[in-house]
Amino acid sequence: MELTSQQIIEIARLVELEIPPGELENVALRLSTVLTEMEAIERELGALMDKTDPIPPVYPHEPQD
Repeated sequence: MELTSQQIIEIARLVELEIPPGELENVALRLSTVLTEMEAIERELGALMDKTDPIPPVYPHEPQD
């Protein structure tokens, strides 16, 4: 999935993230690459992904007694 610089700027604005102009091309390239790979995974696994519960990236810490 190829994203334009303008799309990257708008996405960043949505999450209140400021990307320095010198980094915009690098961010666009990296995000486009990640999204392209995610599309490939979706094509390969398809419906199997819908049957799997997501694992939260952060686990709550239980109080230590």
